[in-house]
This record gives sequence, C-alpha cells and structure tokens, in this order.
Amino acid sequence: MIEVDTSLLGRRVTADYIAEALRNAINSGKLIDGAVLNQVELAAHFGVSRVPVREALRQLQAEGLIENRAHRLSQVRGTDPDRLVQVFSLRALIEGWLIEQAVPNIDPATIAQAREINERLRKESDHPAWLGLNAEFHELLMRPSGAVEGLELLAPLRMRSERYTRLWSKGNGVHRPVETCAEHDQILDLIEAGDAEGARAAAEEHVRHTCRAVLEAGRRMQQPAG
Repeated sequence: MIEVDTSLLGRRVTADYIAEALRNAINSGKLIDGAVLNQVELAAHFGVSRVPVREALRQLQAEGLIENRAHRLSQVRGTDPDRLVQVFSLRALIEGWLIEQAVPNIDPATIAQAREINERLRKESDHPAWLGLNAEFHELLMRPSGAVEGLELLAPLRMRSERYTRLWSKGNGVHRPVETCAEHDQILDLIEAGDAEGARAAAEEHVRHTCRAVLEAGRRMQQPAG
C-alpha cells in the first residue's frame, strides 16, 4: 500500500522521502484509520535503517497524522466528526480570506482558465481525478493572493479534509459535481465583478457545503448494512 520510488530515494533526504510516501498513503486512504506502522517493517520495506524511519514518523506525528504506540509501533490517527468539522471550518475561513486577498490580482486569463477547469469538472466521473482538478481550480484562484503563510497553513487542512472525502466516497458518493460546479460559477462571477467580500463569503459557504456532504457520507458508511 505504500509506494516506493527508488529513483527519488537517492536524490532526497531519506526521512523526508519516507515521510512523503507515508503521508501520501494516508491522505489517499490506502492506509486507513487505525492502521499500524511498525518501524522494523517500514525499514525493511524502504531498504533503510530505522533511523530515517523514526524521523519520518516524528514528522507525521507533528502533523497529526499518526500517534505513537508502544514497542516501536505507530498508528494512523483517525478523525471523529467533531474534529473534522473543525478542520473544514478552519479551511473555510482561510480559503475565503485567500480568495478575498486574491480578487484584485486575478486577471481575465486566470478567470478563463478557471472556467475551463470547471467545465472539465462537470464531465469528470473518476472521483480521484475529479479531486485533483478541484484542487487545481482552488489553487489557481488562491495563488494570486500572494499570501505565502496563508497558503502554507491551508495545505495540511486541505489534505486532512480530502483524506475523508476520499475514504468516505467509496460506495457512498461524496461526489457532488452539479452543486460544486454551480458554486464555482458563483465564485467566479463574483471575482469577475470585483466583489472581493462576496467571493469570500461564497468560497466559505462552498467549503461548508462540502463538509456537510462528507459528514453525511461518513454517517451512512457507519450504518449497519441491511
């Protein structure tokens, strides 16, 4: 479940490489909540000593993705609904603020590019590919803010929230292209009109709508079959 790219291993700090591989496996849903990570097994898997593995696990613990257990074991940390609401709420506030800061700097070419991505989103049925396009859409509109700190704060929140969008979409359809693309159109219309405050409010509500859909999918997933 954890991919090993040997072409990268020699070109990067080993601990960072291992941390990224584990992070990707967690955020993609390949490593589910509660999955146990054994330092000895990970070292053998990556073909390294336990030293870089320990450092990689420390990084992931600091990011809140795993928690330590006894005897050189760690565990993928789960997120309960209350914590997930907090993640989405913080994400909404930061994304809205970034959009507001970006509006004066977004030119017609960027708006046209965003509309083109949104049309592709309308037609994309593969959920992982759809999530990638959706992230591209949002990053395109937030990047002109120039707010490096805000973008860095947002990145782990987006990863945590999208982890559960991926996990809970399997068989449950956290996939709302019609509503999402309509909300994207509204945000773009407000940006095009130069309404920074309106775009901020629309962006915040857009993230909250996604949160409600993800929580509902998670609730359905936990219900007994039959």
